[in-house]
Amino acid sequence: DLVVKTREPDTHRKIGKALKSTGGYRKKFIKEISDSLEKELKKYDIDYTVMGRLKSYASIHKKMTTRDKPLDEIYDIFAIRIIVQDVAACYTVLGIIHQLYTPVHERFKDFIATPKNNGYQSLHTMVIGPKAERIEIQIRTDEMDEVAETGVAAHWKYKEGIHSGKAKL
Repeated sequence: DLVVKTREPDTHRKIGKALKSTGGYRKKFIKEISDSLEKELKKYDIDYTVMGRLKSYASIHKKMTTRDKPLDEIYDIFAIRIIVQDVAACYTVLGIIHQLYTPVHERFKDFIATPKNNGYQSLHTMVIGPKAERIEIQIRTDEMDEVAETGVAAHWKYKEGIHSGKAKL
């Protein structure tokens, strides 16, 4: 975010203005979707964690430049991540989400069946929320989340039970 602010101050201001004007709405919207998902997931015997996130300025800027899109065409500004215990639960949760909300078919990616070259695994789906807003939902296991957040090289810590920033000396 600081690089964007320094190197592209006009773009940073533009993104900031757009995000600030919708910041309260976005947080409320993510909470609303998260609460709805949690209510539905409680009906199933699945351990889960639901987290909402607001996309960073840098990530928004990268999408705008690499895909040559204006800010209003960046659809994953609203995002939710669901962490579950195993791969089967990932696909079960995906089915539950697609029953609750209308999926955007061309915006579904199965990085579990076909991981990225860097080892990244996750299910990504975009759905149309209750207010016709597009929201990206990522579904993955704890282990997949550890690799996504810290990288494959740091993954050995996870396997040994030492999680990011929690190693005891």
